[in-house]
Amino acid sequence: MNPESASPPALDLLCSARRVGLSLSGGSARCSFQIGVIESLLEMGIRPALTVSVSGGVWNAMALAAGTEGRLRHYWRTFVRMPSVDFRNLLREHSPYRFSEMHRRTFSKYVGARRLHRPEALPAWIGVTRLRDRQAVYFDARTFGDPLTLGLASNYVPPFFTHAPRIDGERCGDGGLADNLPYRKAFDEGCDAVVLVTMKGESEGLPYRNSHDPLHEILSPYRERTVVIRPRHRLPCSWTERSWPVLVQIIEMGRLRAREVILGETHPECEQRGEMHRVGKALSRLFLTRVLAATAPRVP
Repeated sequence: MNPESASPPALDLLCSARRVGLSLSGGSARCSFQIGVIESLLEMGIRPALTVSVSGGVWNAMALAAGTEGRLRHYWRTFVRMPSVDFRNLLREHSPYRFSEMHRRTFSKYVGARRLHRPEALPAWIGVTRLRDRQAVYFDARTFGDPLTLGLASNYVPPFFTHAPRIDGERCGDGGLADNLPYRKAFDEGCDAVVLVTMKGESEGLPYRNSHDPLHEILSPYRERTVVIRPRHRLPCSWTERSWPVLVQIIEMGRLRAREVILGETHPECEQRGEMHRVGKALSRLFLTRVLAATAPRVP
């Protein structure tokens, strides 16, 4: 065989796999990167057999599972154009943020429980963190009565959400707190290859799994069967980005980056580096502070 005609290893792995899983990490607005990756995978004829996702990645995963991935750009554009603050919400949810209502409206329009509950829907495993012991717990949105509540639980972080949802009687929070890289669940569900999409840039170090494993190394036997797609550098947007033109740029970076990793192409556009503005940094510090406070063990 001519070495120059050989397929890239990642493409060979995914094309030869009987069952490919798609694992999507959290990352808030940066999860728009995942839309481009999903678009590229489908263009290459790589359709996952199931999804496993946490935090901001759950909305993309449930859209793919429901068969509405072609409307993901409309989904996100509608979401970011909705006002996120309404002080009248202080009376209803004790928070000025109205993300729960925003998710309710966009989820029902672009995904919906009815589509997820159809027999042809893909398994869509959603990871949440059980706040009592900070353990990762997974539920299949296809068989869960209210997938929206499941998605909100996996995104629960104060102050953006104020009341931790209860799943099976347990208070649950952001799925990325326990495991932001839920690729092992896909293997547990019978996949022999997994595409893991996470938003931490390669130049920033190894992927972030959780606070105890901030520089996660994928070990055997998973390493040889996992294709990791992530930006080359820090994405040029903040966690709370709401500018649609900026998010379109992130989506395109995800699309091109997937082609680089799987097909071996080179796209200079992926070299763009992002530096968070001062306000973005302050919001990120606030985000982390709230997460730690919400999940800290209570003193009896």
